[in-house]
Amino acid sequence: MSPSPHEDRGLAARYTRWIIRHRWWVLALGVLAAVTAGVGMRNLGLATDYRTYFSDDNPDLRAYNRVEDIYTRNDNVLFVVKPETGDVFTARTLEAARGLTEDEITPAAIDRVRAVSTTEPLLVGRLMARDGGATGINVRISLPGKSADELPATVAHVRSLVDKYQALYPELEIKTTGVSMLNMAFAEAPMRDVPVVMPLMFGAIVFAIIGFLRVGGPIVATLSVIALSTLTAMGVAGHLGTFFDPTSASAPTIILTLAVADSIHILVTFIQGLRRGLPRNEALVEAMRVNVQPVFLTSITTAIGFLSLNFSDSPPFRLLGNVTAFGVMVAWVYSMTVLPAVVAILPARAREKRARFTDRLMGAFAGFVIRWYRPVLIGSGAAVIALAASIGRLTINDQYFQYFDESMEIRQGTDFALEHLTGIYNATFSLRAGESQGVSDPQFLSAVDAFTQWLEARPRVQHVNSFSHTMKRLNKNMHADDPAYYRLPETRELAAQYLLLYELSLPYGLDVNDQINVDKSALRVDVTFTDIDIAELERETAAAEAWLREHGTPSMQAAIGTGPGQMFAKITRRNIDSMLIGTGLGFALISVILMAALKSVRMGVISLIPNVVPAAMAFGVWALLVGQV
Repeated sequence: MSPSPHEDRGLAARYTRWIIRHRWWVLALGVLAAVTAGVGMRNLGLATDYRTYFSDDNPDLRAYNRVEDIYTRNDNVLFVVKPETGDVFTARTLEAARGLTEDEITPAAIDRVRAVSTTEPLLVGRLMARDGGATGINVRISLPGKSADELPATVAHVRSLVDKYQALYPELEIKTTGVSMLNMAFAEAPMRDVPVVMPLMFGAIVFAIIGFLRVGGPIVATLSVIALSTLTAMGVAGHLGTFFDPTSASAPTIILTLAVADSIHILVTFIQGLRRGLPRNEALVEAMRVNVQPVFLTSITTAIGFLSLNFSDSPPFRLLGNVTAFGVMVAWVYSMTVLPAVVAILPARAREKRARFTDRLMGAFAGFVIRWYRPVLIGSGAAVIALAASIGRLTINDQYFQYFDESMEIRQGTDFALEHLTGIYNATFSLRAGESQGVSDPQFLSAVDAFTQWLEARPRVQHVNSFSHTMKRLNKNMHADDPAYYRLPETRELAAQYLLLYELSLPYGLDVNDQINVDKSALRVDVTFTDIDIAELERETAAAEAWLREHGTPSMQAAIGTGPGQMFAKITRRNIDSMLIGTGLGFALISVILMAALKSVRMGVISLIPNVVPAAMAFGVWALLVGQV
């Protein structure tokens, strides 16, 4: 068969012939570039802080950081201990909960512990289950922040303690949760998933490529592009000192998937040329000539789509977009260089194509669509409209502990705590007294106590940690534990004396700065909610803020509720709003590129339909089946 009339015409044909002549050099340079970049993978890090989901200028993060700067950072590990008997007030359980103890656990001591633990407001619903069936040990963690090994070492020690006491007390069930365990889970999730997901994904792609191409040389060429693209993108990310998290860690899988598309476009045309009888090099030249523009357009528009993630308010999504966009363009470069070089090096033979069942089926389907295009268009259009209309049913519920599968330790511990002990979603209010030493002002304390009682009456509130409880208990203690004196001190001087007495009574290394600021002009109130979704958490926080504006002292009225729950709820809304802008601009830019490439406004607009419609239908189906984002 004579060569293609296009084989010597155009830049693409001349370029491909140059690649064929220098194929070994092109392959060597491609591999060298990938290896040089891939060295950087050793510098890749894993984020070990949930705060990585928030940019430094995020107003909710800044508000929460201000609270932690005033008081103390709220990183913690919560040990949840539940005996088989459902009663924590036994010698064995109390010994395990206390760890090492110098005092003998006698029946009288157990009764005293039971009496205090089941009535003390600072414990019940927080470190003691209301039914006495489980207890908790809360450990506040303060890491120096000088080494990346601090958190892993801390969590490793926590786990060794759990293993030790679980072995000593097999009748107890011990689980852990808390901010420090959550931070470690963010690092461990990619470490657990990537070594499993990547090989499975790669194996599935290899299986599909072999079944689809069935020609040795093109198969090797495709796998080369996939491997080199992923290695280069991740290596460059490592050279830049990138820290991945569960979101951005999916970039390699996405790059691996997208890298296949470029190769398949070219190689299918190449194999078709072989089946028409073209010599290998002429078939390769024709395949490159036909596909150079479509492959470039596919790559650049895909990259633009991922770059639109830079409008996200969450750094992990921006990182995912940038790394993936870079990987897509790297895959395009290797598809234009290494792919034709490998195809030119390796032998490739394609048997004459016979009509297979799938070919006949797709041909019949195409004929049906062409013949009945009006009913097909009307029916599919109606389906798209119906599904798109369902998107409005979606609700936002960004419960960050549910980022993790039930098989992970953090999820098991959190679910266990929710079921048997306490909630894990909180709101913190920093209430200002308006003057130094003002936390001893009876009027201020009375307002704090009224706010505390209002919160405790809310049906979705599990526990309120308020210094007003401490003041009332001290007043009671100073009056021979007379229950009638479980009330706030009546004078400022007496309240100040109680506060000083409380500070002096604390063990070495502890102070009141976790609850009261340094000049005693403000204190914090921490609210723990029951198992609550993020929308309810927002409503409860807004209601508390409204109460403070209406009933609080003037200095308290500007207080807002902060915490990880509020941060994640608002970051989701911010991401949706910002991504609507980013996606709109991305589609606009893509449409301009397609119109210019196709030299037709009409065809450019039509080409956007297959980009927009699947997303609308997917979200519609998600709304009907799941209902939450």
